[in-house]
Amino acid sequence: MSFLFIYSMPELPEVQTIVSELNRKLKNRTIKSVVVNAPKMISLGPHTVSNIRKADANKTKIFQQLLVGHRITSVKRRAKLLIFDFTPTSPRLRRTSGPLAMLVHLKMTGQFIFEDKKLRAETKGKYRMLNKLNAPFVELPGKHTHVIFYFTDGSILYFNDVRKFGYLKIVRDDEIALVKELNEYGPEPLDKKFTLSCFNAAASKQLNGKIKQVLMDNKVVVGIGNIYSDEILFHAKVQPTRVVSSLSDKELGAIYKWIKPVLIKGIKAKGSSVGDFVRTDGTWGQMGKFHFVYGRKGQKCKKCGTIIESVKLGGRTGSFCPTCQK
Repeated sequence: MSFLFIYSMPELPEVQTIVSELNRKLKNRTIKSVVVNAPKMISLGPHTVSNIRKADANKTKIFQQLLVGHRITSVKRRAKLLIFDFTPTSPRLRRTSGPLAMLVHLKMTGQFIFEDKKLRAETKGKYRMLNKLNAPFVELPGKHTHVIFYFTDGSILYFNDVRKFGYLKIVRDDEIALVKELNEYGPEPLDKKFTLSCFNAAASKQLNGKIKQVLMDNKVVVGIGNIYSDEILFHAKVQPTRVVSSLSDKELGAIYKWIKPVLIKGIKAKGSSVGDFVRTDGTWGQMGKFHFVYGRKGQKCKKCGTIIESVKLGGRTGSFCPTCQK
């Protein structure tokens, strides 16, 4: 049996769902051991992780040794990057490594599944990794499980990634300021500091850019990708192909106005389960039920009945209603 999927990278609501669940489940758990099945997916230090990666046995050994005996103090998010904070649990570790952070980017198909004895009894260790009702159940660890964290209380955290684009990078706390991607990120859309003037100023630097692509630029605002840019623009009544210079102040204001409500709705629905996004217990997010245009090409608009159309923009597909959006 085979399945065809158009993969969609997890966006802010999906990553926030994972972060919130992992923060609740992992806080104060101590790592007993770490298994790395795909060495090229792990990294050390604040440098940028290259798309061209090679396995390194010594690096893998250090990665494993650094984490053993560390307790997770929190899991948080910056843009689409997950940040695990650790603290050493012994004087020896405090002397040799000190506080650490693990930065994780899920990229297209990264998944975290946290399993304790209760969940394993319910699932028998088997989960649907793809969002199709007829997708097969996979027992973990499976062939796409690349890193496994075993905790002292017997619970387990699996990191799965079909395409192996994701990465897990350990940095010391004093190296966080040197992480390039963190320094290049723009404002968080749910932060109070993200104002209309802030959005307009960032957008004005890309006057010739298509508005959908501008919304997806992490230097303008972080966390918005293909799914939520479509939904934001639908509610703002603006077509994705419009260039920024053609937008009136009213239209820019409408786009800004809908960014937060759309993302918050996505978070409340626990994300959009598209392709292979799953929550940390293997269940699916429900935001897909509320999509107005994303993934609905050829279907009727929920507001006016016009057939939803799509357009290619820089290798991505934008979906829109030609009647509701101008």
